[in-house]
Amino acid sequence: MSEWVYRPLGELAAIFDGPHATPPKTSSGPIFLGISNLAGGRIDLSQVEHISEEDFVKWTARVEPRAGDVVFSYETRIGEAARIPPGVRCCLGRRLGLLRARKDRVDDRFLLYAYLGPQFQEVLRSRTIHGSTVDRIPLTEMPSFPMLIPSDLGEQRAIAHILGTLDDKIELNGRMS
Repeated sequence: MSEWVYRPLGELAAIFDGPHATPPKTSSGPIFLGISNLAGGRIDLSQVEHISEEDFVKWTARVEPRAGDVVFSYETRIGEAARIPPGVRCCLGRRLGLLRARKDRVDDRFLLYAYLGPQFQEVLRSRTIHGSTVDRIPLTEMPSFPMLIPSDLGEQRAIAHILGTLDDKIELNGRMS
């Protein structure tokens, strides 16, 4: 069992900001992820919007989300986050950011659970800027936000595996009922 240590988020993951605009929607094409697609630590694709291939190139110039990346809301629904599942071709919508795990330092599944965990949620609450219209996380300061993790990658993977198995079972039971 390794020790748990606080690490600055910027040491564990690259942090990206999504575009600050909204492209025209199309009836098909790559998925345009919005805050409403984040639900309970998962990506909800039951209602999605699409954008054209041309706009997709523009909207992914900074970063193209890939499987395992953690997307999060940095305005309005502070604390919401989910991992991009395999096979989803998408771009970030307004008010969404992305964490790309530095795989030599943190397991991407563990990164999501640590983000959603009570210690990091408290960090988010304490660093939230309360505006006149919406609350937001200051993205320029986010790399310094402390995250509590096991120092051993193997332990992170084991914890993420157990939590992931439990999450999958809960989702399956919910669908069955």
